[in-house]
Amino acid sequence: MDLDPNLAWRFVSDSGFNSHLGPIRFVRLNEDAWQGCLDLQPRHMNLGGVCHGGVYMSVADTTMGIAAYEASGGNRCATVDFRSHFLAAAKLGQTLRCTARVNRVVSGIAFMECELEAGGRLCMKANGIWKQLGVQNT
Repeated sequence: MDLDPNLAWRFVSDSGFNSHLGPIRFVRLNEDAWQGCLDLQPRHMNLGGVCHGGVYMSVADTTMGIAAYEASGGNRCATVDFRSHFLAAAKLGQTLRCTARVNRVVSGIAFMECELEAGGRLCMKANGIWKQLGVQNT
């Protein structure tokens, strides 16, 4: 993976489900955007030989979830809505890059969107809503 060495990349925790998916690297790009990256391995491929749609969705959910967590100042968050649109196939050996953006945060609810690309192609768009746990709606 060709990661920009000038950015503060870190690994997403490899416990629980993420231990099966990753390792995913994660970085904040600017005030409202974050990126998660996954090097695609044989275990990420479907029977057709391209990246499984569930991998796309998991990388998007993980990246948007961590972005919602960070945008909230470290409040745990849970996905309450997730919608995705598959556009192209990612292939073995490529790096799947998910760029997530916070559209707005209102009363403990974060509205997010992301795009996944691999090999210079847009592969999926997604959006969703994350609830900050322990924050009361007003």
